[in-house]
Amino acid sequence: MGACRIQYILLVFLLIASRWTLVQNIYCEVSRTLSLEDNPSGTFNWTSKAEKCNPGEFCQETVLLIKAEGTKTAILASKSCVPQGTETMTFVQYTAPPGLVAISYSNYCNDSLCNNRNNLASILQAPEPTETSNMSGARHCPTCLALEPCSSAPSMPCANGTTQCYQGRVELSGGGMDSVVHVKGCTTAIGCRLMAKMESVGPMTVKETCSYQSFLRPRVAEIGASWMPTSLWVLELLLPALSLPLIYFP
Repeated sequence: MGACRIQYILLVFLLIASRWTLVQNIYCEVSRTLSLEDNPSGTFNWTSKAEKCNPGEFCQETVLLIKAEGTKTAILASKSCVPQGTETMTFVQYTAPPGLVAISYSNYCNDSLCNNRNNLASILQAPEPTETSNMSGARHCPTCLALEPCSSAPSMPCANGTTQCYQGRVELSGGGMDSVVHVKGCTTAIGCRLMAKMESVGPMTVKETCSYQSFLRPRVAEIGASWMPTSLWVLELLLPALSLPLIYFP
C-alpha cells in the first residue's frame, strides 16, 4: 500500500512539473519601428530589447515594407510577446514590381529570444532599378512615400507593365503599432489592391484606402466577364517540420 501511495505522489509530481514546463515564461525581443530607409536590405538595424512574457505566450516578429520607385522604403516593424499563435514563418508579396512594391515577413515562435532577427538582408531582395528605356514617356504619376500627406509629390514616368496611378494610405494597428504610411506611384495592381485586400500582417490589422486612375480599359472575355488580373504569393514555413509550401491566391 505504501509503495502504491509513493507511486501516486510521484505521478502527481511529474504531472505538475510537466504542466509547469509547458506554461513557463519565456523572454521575447520587443521593439516598434516606423522609418523611411534608402537601403533597408543593407543598412537597417532592427534593434530591440528583451522582456519577460506571460506564461504560455509566444514571440513574434513582423515587418511590412513598401517601396515606390525613386523614393525611400517604408518599414513598419514589430517584435513582441503575443497571447497565442502557431510556430510559423511567412513571407508575402502583395504587389510586385515594376512600380510600387509591398511585401511582409512574420515569424511566430515559442523559444526564448527566438524573434531575434536584426536586419532585413535575407527578407528584402530589392527590385533592380528600372532602366530608362523601360519607362513610358506618355504615363506619369505623382510619386511619394511619406509618414504624412504629400500633396506636392513630383510626377515621375511609369515603367512599362504598370497599369495605374495609385494614391492612398495604409494604416496599421496592433502589435504595438499605430501608424499610417501615405503612398503614391505607378503600380501593377488593379484597383485599391496594394495590399491585395489582406486585412492583417502578423498581429497588426491593416486598413488600405486609396484612389486610382487606371491606364487600362477592362478587357472583356468572350463570355462577357471583365478581366481583372491580380495575384498574391505566400511562402509559409511551418516549424519544426521545415516544409515550404507555396500558396497562390488568384
